[in-house]
Formats: sequence, C-alpha cells, structure tokens
Amino acid sequence: MQASQISESPKHLVLLSSSEPLLIRDWLDVARSSLREAGYEDIQNLVTESGFDWNAMLEEGDMLSLFASKKCRIVSIVNGKPGQKGGKVIQLLCEKPSEDNLYIFVVPNLDRQSKNASWFKSLQKAGEIVELKPVYENELVAWIKQRALQKGLKIDQQAAAFLAERTEGNLLAADQELEKLSIRFDGEQDIAFEVIEESVSQSARYSQFVLVDACLAGQAGRALKILESLKNEGFVTTQIRWAVQSALEQLSGLKLAQSTGSLNDRVWQAKRIWRNKQRLYQTALSRLNGSQIERLLQSCATLDRVSKGQQDSDYPDQDWLQLKALISQFCGLKLQL
Repeated sequence: MQASQISESPKHLVLLSSSEPLLIRDWLDVARSSLREAGYEDIQNLVTESGFDWNAMLEEGDMLSLFASKKCRIVSIVNGKPGQKGGKVIQLLCEKPSEDNLYIFVVPNLDRQSKNASWFKSLQKAGEIVELKPVYENELVAWIKQRALQKGLKIDQQAAAFLAERTEGNLLAADQELEKLSIRFDGEQDIAFEVIEESVSQSARYSQFVLVDACLAGQAGRALKILESLKNEGFVTTQIRWAVQSALEQLSGLKLAQSTGSLNDRVWQAKRIWRNKQRLYQTALSRLNGSQIERLLQSCATLDRVSKGQQDSDYPDQDWLQLKALISQFCGLKLQL
C-alpha cells in the first residue's frame, strides 16, 4: 500500500516496517498529509518505551474526541517487539477494529520470530503489512539522482556515484548532503561534479555520521568534541538523534543475531553495513550488551519527545544535555547521577 492510499483503505490497522529510517519518515509524512485531507485531525505519535501503557492507549482510542471524530495513532515500537501486553492489545484491535480510529505500528524490521508471533498473524489478517525495501548498493546511484531531482537538483552519474561513496549507503547522510546542496545552489539547473565535490568535502569535516563512528568506536572525548562542534554549526538535535538511533537499531539487530550464533555475512549484507564499517560495529557489540542498547534506544525515544515539545523541559537546552548524556553512555562512559 502506498502512503497516499492509506485514507482509502478499508482496513484501519497498518504495520510499517523498514531498516531505513529515512524511508519510514518519508512514508509517514505522505500518510499524515493524506489522512488530514480525509478528516483525521487528531494524529499523535506514541513511542513504546519502558513503562508504556498499552491498555491506556486502547482505552483512549474508545473515548470520543472533543476536536475530531477520526483519530490516528502512530505507534513506534523501537525494538520491534511489542511484548506480551502489546501483543494482546494489538490482537484485541484486530478482533474489534474501529472505523474512526487508525493505528500505524512502526517497527525497524521484521525478523522470522516476529512473523511467527500471534500479534503479527492477527495484523496480517485484519490489517495491512507495509514493508519498505532498502535501497541496495547497486540501486543507490539511481536513487540519489532521483532524490536530487525531487529537491530541484540535476546531477550527473559521476556526482551521484561520488555521493554514494562518501555516504557509504546511508540514505539519511545522502539526503542531508543533497539538502545542503539544494540550499546552496537553489535555482541552478546543472551543477558540475567539481563544484559538488568541493562543497561536500568542505562540509565533511564533522557530521552526525562522523559522530556515530566515534560512538561506535567508544571514543568519548572525540565524540563529545564533535557534538559540541555540530551544535555550534547550527545542527539541531533531531538530525543527530536520527543518526544515533539508526546505528543503535542496527546494533540491536546485530546483538540478537550474535546471541543466537547467526551473525554472518548475510546478516551484515541485509543490514547494509559495509565491510569498512563492520569493525566499528564489532567494537560496539563487544562493549554493549542487549540491555544497554535497549536503554540507549529508550533514551532516543525520550529525546524525540523533548525535541517535539511532547515532554516538558525543566531547564534550557535540555535536549542538548540529554543528547550529551546519550552520546557519553553510547561511548561507554558511566554517568554519575
């Protein structure tokens, strides 16, 4: 199902899955626009972090809204597992769907265990399963050229290949570079490869992806220095949190495969982690256990709410302070609270 068709579907339960945060973000942006046009004025984002009350979500769905007759809840299941309570609630929603409520459950990926779960099978029968396929290495150059056109840029094959190499298959990184180029060269039709090469090289000293590499390597001092530089350069915490969360979700999947003895070349390929990055991820896997990775993902969810104003801030720059704590813990530092 296309995101633009979501308001036309007779089914009111959707499971959205992808290993690419950018594809999920794009799909949800289109879906929200389509739903608003169809009368869904009450659209909220929920994150199933530790302590999330699934029953409260179910009860809230049964309550009449004072402002809108149609409601949509986008429920991000950070680790991809709703757990026993969440699974039961999803099954109840499948058994008794509401015509005025739409639920979109978002998971980073669907493994064999998830597809064999009762909650998934119920969703498969009562709702829509949307799996957004990754952009594979042999498709990346064409994807970058098409993405550039969407932003009003026309780049040639050489420039697209250069960006693919520099961003190492990371769609968020490629999209950010294209966004910066579109701002810098607004209104220009064809941009020479040499101009793009110089522009990207100038902005490549520090980025959120260089920061993530430092976190994976456990280089706390370097990571915090990069974070401070990004703040001074005008980056927002949302940009950085996306990159950090993406790496943590990758680590979570790798840790699961590692725990079952199935971490092999096929898993690395499926997660699109190139060989020159695998050592960094191996370093992080040896430093962090599954529970620690899960807590870091929960911190990402909390930071997301603060950034969106969905959680009150007790002091100025709370999002940056929380991000600094997240980076420190990712690198292996134990904070004294």
